Amino acid sequence: MQTNARSKMMGVWLASAAFAGVASGQVSPAQADCAKANAAAHYKPITSIDFSSKHSILIKAQDGTTAPMDEPYYRSVLIAPGTWRIESDGDYSYLLEGDNEALAIDTGYGAGNIRAYEQTLTKKPLRYVANTHDHFDHTANNAYFDCAYMSAETAKRATTPFQSFAGLTFPKNYPSVIIGDGYKFQLGNREVDVYVIPNHTLGGTAYLDKRERILFSGDEIFQGNNTISVNFSVASYERNMAKLEAHRSEYDKLATGGFGVIDANWVDKYLAVTQAILAGKEGDPVPARGGPGGPGGAPSDPSAPLTYRRRFPRSGDAATPPANTPPEFLRRLTIDGASVTYDTRHIKE
Repeated sequence: MQTNARSKMMGVWLASAAFAGVASGQVSPAQADCAKANAAAHYKPITSIDFSSKHSILIKAQDGTTAPMDEPYYRSVLIAPGTWRIESDGDYSYLLEGDNEALAIDTGYGAGNIRAYEQTLTKKPLRYVANTHDHFDHTANNAYFDCAYMSAETAKRATTPFQSFAGLTFPKNYPSVIIGDGYKFQLGNREVDVYVIPNHTLGGTAYLDKRERILFSGDEIFQGNNTISVNFSVASYERNMAKLEAHRSEYDKLATGGFGVIDANWVDKYLAVTQAILAGKEGDPVPARGGPGGPGGAPSDPSAPLTYRRRFPRSGDAATPPANTPPEFLRRLTIDGASVTYDTRHIKE
């Protein structure tokens, strides 16, 4: 069995992937790893983050209502037994409840203590969060938890604020437990397996809940179109989809960051598209993508308050600068409603 070892970064713990189960009455492997990382960092979870300087900014919900940016907003939907989709601001987060303990997946970037809110949904202890990737709309509120589980690449960039949060302080000294393929969360009659599938980010990670047959995929699988990152290739994305397809009999739904819960057949479709590209089928030319941003920003009326749409990207916010791929190299292949946008120079390694 691999021995746990503390990395050179304070509060980061390298977890063993060798745990396959836990006997009744014992702490789970994840709980043990968290306790070690927490002790190494001498960490006490925070109870609040001060958003008061953003009070004059409004967040507009889908129903048209608005609220100040510093006002906590949490809503939940039960998507399966012991499984909730959490809406605040930023992308969707999720909560999973086992017989012994609960697990949060991602934390959004909304005001308020997400851990305290989620604990009202379950009577099981909620100690930690597992991140699908590093982007701020998934990791902003990690510091509310005893520890955060993430891939090694995610740990390098997690909880880096977007521009629209300038002036606010989000603690980054929370203990991080580094996980990868083969790691398992044992929640009590509910096992969650880890699969690293980077494309959207360098450390993208999915979590397979076999009991409820849900794959929590973060932003690695979009509904309708996926773009191959400049850091990867069509071949690498095909390998990711093939990795997930190998376990396709174990899940029926995808729980995503931006689209909520969607059919798992998007994995089948993206695998088919990438395999077609690798086999020589060329997509149609597409215009170059624009710069970062999205709905929300300075109002047309200078006297009106700055208003952002809840859960939508904000103008000026970007985790990384956009890739300025020359239009002549961009292609998009669509099969059965699933499109893959790619650079013809990055089809194979």
